Amino acid sequence: MIKKAVLGALLVWVAGLTVLADPAADPSRLAAANTGFAFDLLKQIAGGQPDANVFISPFSVSSVLQMVANGAAGDTQAEMQRVLKTTSLPPDALNPAARDLNQLLNSQTNVILRLANAIWFQEGIQLKPGFVATDSRYFQAELASVDFKKPESAQTINDWAANRTQGKIRNVVQWPFDPLTRVILANAIYFKGKWDRPFDKGATKPRAFHLSGGMEKPVPTMWQRGHFNYQEGDDFQAVRLPYAGRRLQLYLFLPNTNSSPGKLLAGMDDSLWRDKIIPGFRDQEGSLALPRFKVDYDVVLNDPLRALGMRHAFEDADFSAMAGEPLFVSKVKQKSFVEVNEEGTEAAAVTTVTMKSMAIMKPIKPFEMIVDRPFFFVIGDNETQSILFMGVVNDPAGQGGGD
Repeated sequence: MIKKAVLGALLVWVAGLTVLADPAADPSRLAAANTGFAFDLLKQIAGGQPDANVFISPFSVSSVLQMVANGAAGDTQAEMQRVLKTTSLPPDALNPAARDLNQLLNSQTNVILRLANAIWFQEGIQLKPGFVATDSRYFQAELASVDFKKPESAQTINDWAANRTQGKIRNVVQWPFDPLTRVILANAIYFKGKWDRPFDKGATKPRAFHLSGGMEKPVPTMWQRGHFNYQEGDDFQAVRLPYAGRRLQLYLFLPNTNSSPGKLLAGMDDSLWRDKIIPGFRDQEGSLALPRFKVDYDVVLNDPLRALGMRHAFEDADFSAMAGEPLFVSKVKQKSFVEVNEEGTEAAAVTTVTMKSMAIMKPIKPFEMIVDRPFFFVIGDNETQSILFMGVVNDPAGQGGGD
């Protein structure tokens, strides 16, 4: 149960990033928006799976949806911006902020942190030049045409995901695709970092872990004593564990016995995180027992995003800035992985957004067939295609047709 709060916080540390010199491209404002969206998204997912392990990369989701939003217009774009909390950042500020934020994140030297974006589109479809230029310039999105009717298209996307995540995330899409599939956008994030102060493997011992239902389960538990960045709230304890270089941190939240991760998350938002949680850590001596854990997670995000207010993109969508053909978002999906042990943490995620064509059918005018003149008819066997009888009727009232 602890993992929900821990893992949700793992990749939202960016709220504390400093501002770049260019005031028009303020990555700290985008980081704050991403953090607000991160807590909203985790609440939705964890709330629907109260007893499950949940691990997501909200940064990956917001990144790929910001790319998608560059192809949206009207109410669809406005709604996406509200959900992503980027309304106060116009496109001429949002996209440069995304570029600079990604550059800041990619500048890590003491840990491995890799970000990548891509867009695959159906051969023959014409993407709008402005959309392509924006996502290529500001998100460094790789662009390639594929034929979604062929299995090689899925292999291309899956190979990209595996290559960008050191093989940790595979099979993000499955073939055959729906015939209406036109565009798939993706973000990949991979992280591997060693603790600034590793745990002693010799100190790891089995310890009872209390499940939410009241049962206990023995799990390998790591131990460490010394000075930590620590704080206590009204209903939680928290410790901050730095990775090598001390720039990236893991924030670990333990709800009190009368609380839960869900209750703790309910009150979390960007303002609380930025104004109270982050400044609340103080150096303090103590001891920490932390279970080793590994989580593979797979989630479709359509319903959580709808619940947050992103509805037009899935239904009466306006992606006229992306392509000439009417498109809508059919699926937002993320596959993720995390492993925490004595040496450090390895985590990866790939988020895909599948865009389909709106199958616009021209209304069919009701027909009118009035058999008031000579006609021809056949009686046949449908299975063998054999004609058993056939004839011509020139006078339905006539009894003969010869002698």
